[in-house]
Amino acid sequence: MKSILFKFSFLMLLFATLFTVSCTKNTDAIDEAAADAYADEVVYRTQESGNLGRKGCFELVFPVKVAFPDSSVSSELNTYDEIKSAIREWKLANPSVKGRPALAFPYEVITEDGNMVTITSKEDEKALRESCRKNNTGHGGNGGPGGHGGHGPKLCFMIEFPFSVMLPDSTVITLNAPEDRKTLHEAIKAYREAHPGENFRPELVFPVTVIMEDKTVVTVNSKEELKALKDSCN
Repeated sequence: MKSILFKFSFLMLLFATLFTVSCTKNTDAIDEAAADAYADEVVYRTQESGNLGRKGCFELVFPVKVAFPDSSVSSELNTYDEIKSAIREWKLANPSVKGRPALAFPYEVITEDGNMVTITSKEDEKALRESCRKNNTGHGGNGGPGGHGGHGPKLCFMIEFPFSVMLPDSTVITLNAPEDRKTLHEAIKAYREAHPGENFRPELVFPVTVIMEDKTVVTVNSKEELKALKDSCN
């Protein structure tokens, strides 16, 4: 009798364990449609919070990396669609991890008046966002996730390598490839150390070549042309 009770108790315990594991897996699981919606939402909110992309004040300088809530970081990503895909795949693999992925620091943006800004912290992001609000532009009333009222994340243009930027002392830094941004960061750091308290932003040296969302290649010859191009995307 004791043997039968023991076997019955063991089977009940095994059943309960399997049921608990099954429920846990079901709770943690996420399907592809939900992961896709999650990624679309994160990319939209990233653009919105930084006033990036077609409806924002600034354009990302690709490639960028994404920092995930589990402390992992993506490989270099060359488009918003690649950012979305990386976030989607991460969410499928990590359905229960809380928090929102974000652009990894440092990254650069191009302003509509031809400056290149390096973002190294949340404080930099906030200052950039505030400068955009002062210009009375940005994402207000764009329709929400799904690409500012359309399908997928939107951009205005992507700057093509090589291009050059100029520091206030007329030093020109040429970026032939993404890895040359390290040289730019070092030059900016050296300039700030030599000119403490000076507020400056490196300026693009025109002409520059950009690729529009529809893959059209455009040569931009001045700040005025860049601003007109950016305005045409809003």
